Amino acid sequence: MGHIKGKRFAGVMAVGLLATAGVGVAMAQGGLSANLALSNTIFNQEVSNLDATDVSIFGGTDSQHDGDTGVARLIFADATISDMCMTAPLNLPGLGEKRFQMLVPGENTTAEHLVLGAPGLVGGLTLNNAQIGVDASQLDDEAPAGSWGLHADSLNGWDQVIKASSIAADKLTAAGAKVGVVSVDEAEC
Repeated sequence: MGHIKGKRFAGVMAVGLLATAGVGVAMAQGGLSANLALSNTIFNQEVSNLDATDVSIFGGTDSQHDGDTGVARLIFADATISDMCMTAPLNLPGLGEKRFQMLVPGENTTAEHLVLGAPGLVGGLTLNNAQIGVDASQLDDEAPAGSWGLHADSLNGWDQVIKASSIAADKLTAAGAKVGVVSVDEAEC
């Protein structure tokens, strides 16, 4: 067994913690850090109901390994999600094509400062005190000045089917979650 010197260990840990903190701050300020390459996976998310406050929606990009993807950037100060199903394709060595799956029944998913990058979204929604066509840079520091944006005090969405390339949150709680890897034909969404 090797020996690790205390000062060297402390220095390595300090650098690692600072780097992690930097990524955390970048995520909190703008969703995902520009330095974070995404997996090139567009995953499915279905929810029966979504209630959110302080809603901002504008166009943006998610940086992936093979280039940028255009997305609708959705930012919610607080969100409550009902009956969530999320799946993502996986190609596992020796097992082939599978799906990562996370199911959360009922109103058991909540999020603070939820940020989604969505190449596609379908479903019903009601916006309260909506302001459409606002300068997106007033909604988020990452948005280009003069670009189109939408803001609302609150949103109620139902029967939402979301194609997402990224999801980030300051805090995400999923009580009673069932997480696993399933075959393609067993995926629930």
